[in-house]
Amino acid sequence: MTLSRRDLLRSSLLTGGAGLVASMAPLSMPTSSFAAAPKAGVQTTGAYRFSVGKFEITALLDGYIDAGSDLIPNYDPQVAEQLYKDQFRTPPVDKIRVPINSFVVNTGDKIILIDSGTADNMGPTLGQFTDNLKAAGIAPESVDAILLTHMHVDHISGITSKEGKAHFPNAELIVHKKDWDFWHDDSYISQASDFLKTNSANAKAMSAPYSKRLTLIDKDGEVLPGIEAVALPGHTPGHTGFVLRSENQEVLIWGDVVHFTALQFQHPEWSIAFDIDMQQAEQTRRRMLDWVSADRVAVLGSHLEFPGLGHVAEDKGAYRYYQSSWQYQL
Repeated sequence: MTLSRRDLLRSSLLTGGAGLVASMAPLSMPTSSFAAAPKAGVQTTGAYRFSVGKFEITALLDGYIDAGSDLIPNYDPQVAEQLYKDQFRTPPVDKIRVPINSFVVNTGDKIILIDSGTADNMGPTLGQFTDNLKAAGIAPESVDAILLTHMHVDHISGITSKEGKAHFPNAELIVHKKDWDFWHDDSYISQASDFLKTNSANAKAMSAPYSKRLTLIDKDGEVLPGIEAVALPGHTPGHTGFVLRSENQEVLIWGDVVHFTALQFQHPEWSIAFDIDMQQAEQTRRRMLDWVSADRVAVLGSHLEFPGLGHVAEDKGAYRYYQSSWQYQL
């Protein structure tokens, strides 16, 4: 419905001002008391739907994790506190809250899942992906393909049960060959940190049921109609973004280019300790920030504030993030 000033004046004239007079009448307040309504105590369903051209995208929240500020080697608590205040956020004490998002793309011909959350691998504030997928009305059997930005535990763990059964029985698994090879390199992983060993074991277990429906990509370009892969190395060797294009609209799903919404746009040099190559991750981040700000490309982030959708603008040698407004019509 569209309401103009002319409509309002016309309505007032037709009713002879009765509506205005009625609104000025004294209000009588009820004298009876009401019992206090119980609070829900939980957030509403973590699912949000929007469109990009003819594509319909559903963002799904897996939950959140509180990350220690010590995971950012260049972290400056005074700078961080001011950034939070400037953005009307409560400054962190020693933990920074990070959401984990996944996305389902309905192209009209195919249903494609991009990443899948943590399952029950990372604590009670996470693991909501499956419930939110169901709440969004998306049947696992309807998913045609799974695209992975990378094979970290918070991106791959929702595709397979602990018993080793594929949650998406009809889906093709698509992942970059460099990421696959890295997590399956037993000679390297055996000498690596416990963090890498845990992620490797989980990546192998989660991907195993899809071995006969596996596609490894090794270059940029179209992987499915309207979806192009873009190499974003640094966070992991095969970290990959996906550009969705439809009817002259586009959005970049950039995985883990940014982990901390309030911090890394102003300080792209603040990499996270989980980056396999922090210097390369910073270079990739700067390259993507330059591109999406210059070309006004929308971004979807795995760790941007849910639903993870927004735009980036250059800001005095750094960048500023603008979360997209609610999309009322698809």
